[in-house]
Amino acid sequence: MEAFTVFEQFPEPGRSQLAAARDEGRTRPEWCFAAGQARLAYWAPFPGAPPAIIWQFDPGPDPVAAARLLRRSLRAMGLSKIICDIALQPGLTPDPDRAVEHEALTLAGFVMAVERLALEWTAGTDLPPDPGRLTYRPARRLPAAEVIDLLVRISVGSLDYDTRLEVARSGAAAEARWMYDDLTGRRGKPNWFVIGYLDDIPVGLVAPDDYSIAYIGVVPEHRGRRYVDDLLARGTRTLAEAGLPRIAAATDVDNFPSANAFLRAGYSVVGRVFRYYWRKP
Repeated sequence: MEAFTVFEQFPEPGRSQLAAARDEGRTRPEWCFAAGQARLAYWAPFPGAPPAIIWQFDPGPDPVAAARLLRRSLRAMGLSKIICDIALQPGLTPDPDRAVEHEALTLAGFVMAVERLALEWTAGTDLPPDPGRLTYRPARRLPAAEVIDLLVRISVGSLDYDTRLEVARSGAAAEARWMYDDLTGRRGKPNWFVIGYLDDIPVGLVAPDDYSIAYIGVVPEHRGRRYVDDLLARGTRTLAEAGLPRIAAATDVDNFPSANAFLRAGYSVVGRVFRYYWRKP
């Protein structure tokens, strides 16, 4: 089936978003599936990566038919793992507020394992102050091994569910390599992704992309001193000075240090993201 015919099965704005993602190397026509009123597409976080998330999932009115489509697509894709997010306004939950989608995912073998805060900084909000304790170097100008080693160190004791899960299953080195490829493959200017140093000692990093704070982390020996505030101030100011009217971010509900850092920086909670996981039996 021709690409434009596949994408035509998705209403706007999804149709145009899929075409743009295809042009960026983040989806393909053969990663798109539809049956009756149900439709979905798979998406990779950076060009050349395998699919990591089910994107543009519209279950239609029948959860059983949508679950059937999910199972068929998983077999066709030959994947061992995938995630799917349900984003909702504050106070809502997938069951009952997105009952069809929730039931379809559950019937297809997905498990809702983590709830995340959706956060946003908007233009007109005061910029977070820069404490001035750190200096910064663009990560892309440093040897990849040096940045990957820092990502390994940041993963130790992480409160992020995805990080803990992947480190436990694949190992810290494999997870750090994947994160490096992800963060260096995102859209945004090359000097936006930076490592923060105290004198010549790396403390942590912040990776803004073209619309969000994609990743932020501090090495264990420097936690508890609010260096995350320095890094978040740098990332937020980078995107605000680039003219973004809104900056998105997300963190696990149970990751209180991260959530509190975003709130101190002027971010507001705008919703919840419920993350569902599927792994091949």
